[in-house]
Amino acid sequence: MNKLKAYWAFHKSTLTLNLITSASFSLVWFPFFYRLFPSMIMTVGTLIGLFYKEITHRNEYYFYYNLGISKYSLMAVNASLNILTGIILLWLFSYVKPA
Repeated sequence: MNKLKAYWAFHKSTLTLNLITSASFSLVWFPFFYRLFPSMIMTVGTLIGLFYKEITHRNEYYFYYNLGISKYSLMAVNASLNILTGIILLWLFSYVKPA
């Protein structure tokens, strides 16, 4: 259970930057926002969030390593959750028709 909480804490710490980055890149092409936003969450937002975490909080990985979680498994779970979020948003946005 502690590992799940640790994975969730890591994901939450990158999620805000991911959503802000994805929304700002998607708003550049506003007419296509509903199609771009989920794709940006799955790709660009994930990469920028992980890059920011790598640059600013490099020593934080030792905390997770002491819990038995490797850096690459943190990144893989984070990317998987972002892909799942993007797929769910693509499914939800398929029912939203912009005016």
